[in-house]
Amino acid sequence: MCELNWLLLLEYAKVLFSWPPIALVIALVILARFRLAIQGFLNRATEANVLGQTVKAAPPIELQREVKGSTEDRLTQAAKVQSTQVAGAATPEHATLPPELQNDPQAQLAITYVKNNPIQTVVEYKRLFLSYNYERLFNSVYGTQISLLEFLASRPTESITLPEVAPFHSAHQALVGRTEYQLRDYVNFLVAFGVLSAEGPPDILRYRITQHGAEFLSYIKANYPSVWNQRAL
Repeated sequence: MCELNWLLLLEYAKVLFSWPPIALVIALVILARFRLAIQGFLNRATEANVLGQTVKAAPPIELQREVKGSTEDRLTQAAKVQSTQVAGAATPEHATLPPELQNDPQAQLAITYVKNNPIQTVVEYKRLFLSYNYERLFNSVYGTQISLLEFLASRPTESITLPEVAPFHSAHQALVGRTEYQLRDYVNFLVAFGVLSAEGPPDILRYRITQHGAEFLSYIKANYPSVWNQRAL
């Protein structure tokens, strides 16, 4: 049996329990025990020095403020503010909406679009309004009245009297086979739609095509190229 070398054992013990190994063990224990605290300190560190200078760290409250100011949090807060503003702005507007719009989910979006795009909205409204009226007129006008407008459009600077309108009215009566529709009613229909203007004293009125009338002719020619001048009567 081999003998234990006590001198060698004492040398190993001396090395094992010397300061560097003990410091390493203590450091490992501290890291394991206070890992989260140390990690938090390092995350808050704002200054660091090794040679005698003090290491500084932001207080935990300031760190929380910084975390609350992160991009995600700012986006969340902005969304909440925007939602609050939209909700607050929508309430009085919603209260003034007519009954037919109060249950329309698109009503507020439409109102917002109109407020943000007033000029474009007016342009679109005018286009739709004119198209609607042109369609109404085209569905009601007689073919001889379209011929009258076309005749006047070829002479935009001239005006004609009621007797000069008579041939168009007579052609209408001949096609219809009745005479109930009087000449003045025939021409006043076009005046009421704004495609003709009446100028002068009542007993000697002169009629001229308006810009609206010229645009009406352009509209029906563009949208009904093959039938605009094929209207009967």
